[in-house]
Amino acid sequence: MNTNQILSATNSYQTTEAYKKTSDSKVTDTAQSTTETADTSAFVYEKKSTDTSAANNSKNKNYVTLTKENKAIVEQLKADAEQRTAQLRSLVESMILKQNKTFQVGALTDEKMYEMLRKGQIEVSPEVRAQAQKDIAEDGYWGVEQTSERLFSFAKAISGGDVSKAETLIAAMEKGFKQATKSWGDTLPDICEKTLKAATEKIRNWAKQDSDTEAMTDAAQDAFTAQAGTSALTE
Repeated sequence: MNTNQILSATNSYQTTEAYKKTSDSKVTDTAQSTTETADTSAFVYEKKSTDTSAANNSKNKNYVTLTKENKAIVEQLKADAEQRTAQLRSLVESMILKQNKTFQVGALTDEKMYEMLRKGQIEVSPEVRAQAQKDIAEDGYWGVEQTSERLFSFAKAISGGDVSKAETLIAAMEKGFKQATKSWGDTLPDICEKTLKAATEKIRNWAKQDSDTEAMTDAAQDAFTAQAGTSALTE
């Protein structure tokens, strides 16, 4: 990270734009086109085996083919999560360097960053604290509603519209929550518990689904740990 990046890190922590929810009708239309046809414009999210045995066909029943639209939704959400996580890390590095001029940011692992945030070892400016409070507010980017909506949208997209698989995705999300707890190093803030509950309700109300559970786990882990880190900035 060069000097200009470090000096501008705090300024980069600005009000986040509200997540734009994909309309239910749009997702429904996509789901129908996915289940009714398998045209050449679709992307295979997981590669199917060429083995045509009965056992293998049974195993493949959870594989889905994503339309371009659903693939775009997945990629958008993943890229957004990575950007927000990088932004949080850049902010933390900047605050640490202001406190300790000799600190080597290259040695700042994710575990160490979360530990410092969790234990309140980073001096947070009033401006950053105020912005973090906005971000975890009811209508904030890392608030319960918007974060659970992003997880819900990710689940719908990777399901390919198959509404029979909710419990497997919910289990994957819970696994991500547990992994986030491990990464965080302690019990996650209450806002993360509320988000998990809200996202679970959204998925169950929509239907039931499954698909790439590893991707769902990673998405949930990133969301919960970033949410916890932002919450820590307000304490």
